[in-house]
Amino acid sequence: MAPLDRIGSENLPPTSTAWMNPARAIAIVAVVTIHSLGTVVEENYAGMGPDWWVANGFDSAARWSVPVFIMISGALALDPARGNKPRKFLSKRVWRIGIPLVFWTAVYVVFRRFYLLPTDDGWNPGIAILTGSPFVQLYFLYVLAGLTLLTPFFRLLSVHGSRRLQWGTGLIFLGIGMLDQWVSIVFDVGEANIATRFLPMAGFYILGWVLRDVVLSPRGVVLAWLALAGAIAMTIVWAGLGPGEKPWIFPYEYLSPGVVIASLAAYLLLHHHMNTGFRLLHWFYPYSFGVFLLHPLLLYPLRNEMGLPTTVPGVILHAIVMPIVYTIICAAITWLAVKIPGVRAVFGEGGPRNPHAKPNPRVPRARKSTSAPKTDTDTTSA
Repeated sequence: MAPLDRIGSENLPPTSTAWMNPARAIAIVAVVTIHSLGTVVEENYAGMGPDWWVANGFDSAARWSVPVFIMISGALALDPARGNKPRKFLSKRVWRIGIPLVFWTAVYVVFRRFYLLPTDDGWNPGIAILTGSPFVQLYFLYVLAGLTLLTPFFRLLSVHGSRRLQWGTGLIFLGIGMLDQWVSIVFDVGEANIATRFLPMAGFYILGWVLRDVVLSPRGVVLAWLALAGAIAMTIVWAGLGPGEKPWIFPYEYLSPGVVIASLAAYLLLHHHMNTGFRLLHWFYPYSFGVFLLHPLLLYPLRNEMGLPTTVPGVILHAIVMPIVYTIICAAITWLAVKIPGVRAVFGEGGPRNPHAKPNPRVPRARKSTSAPKTDTDTTSA
């Protein structure tokens, strides 16, 4: 614990969180890219040709996105300035997370049963829900729901705990999560379910707050970029050439060593590079949760019509062009949907906040304050 002894006891001075909205806008496109290429990476491995290596590279380079979403959620939810009234916090999360979780679970159970697996009598929707991952992207809502229930207790750590204690707790949770994933995947021991799926991600959630106000020096920026590039390279090589079943799924997991390093580095770099500007991404961010919820309903039918790519240009199409297309279409649908009373709720917009108001990323000039500028407090997009 010697390194922790060198950490001060006080929280760092608050910094602007304006970077979080454009960061999440970029991250949602990376999430769509993962889903666009996932089947390609799994099924095109046999030949291990250039097309697979390109798909593997894009997939590996996008894996930081989901942990960064978790970290940003923790950075906002654990902020002591948000108060410590659990009832108010949890009642708001029912609108933001609970209603979308129930509604979209039902939608994707139907979609999976009658479109993707119409002849598979062995698939049990009840068991799928009990796993906490009834469809490819919905596990995130189950993870966030579990973390939300514990947030009032985690917030005691940020309010009353020293910074040293926050670091230690976050690293311990992260280490336990990494060990859990290693044991469950490599040795096939245990499996996450609806009650426990969130626990391995708790380390990211806490470290999102711990690292929120870290400002990189020029040397730190260089080291963070080197860490990000090295971690992505490790994931690429490990997935293709490492031991075990090919491609070895473990390096892609969000708690594998390469993805953990890439995620922490990406979080710090996004803070450094996206603190000002990016007005288009600020405008897009309010619709990113809709992109998260909707994109598989568009992605799977279109990809089935197009077929899986078997050439490098085809892979690039599915890695860059199609994720942008899916994102734009889903954002447009969300833009319309959140204006309809009743429909808004299933997009997490049942609360009093105007869901289609354009956020203003600029800091007000008329008032001086020592606190950080506020950003959108939504913690659901991924």
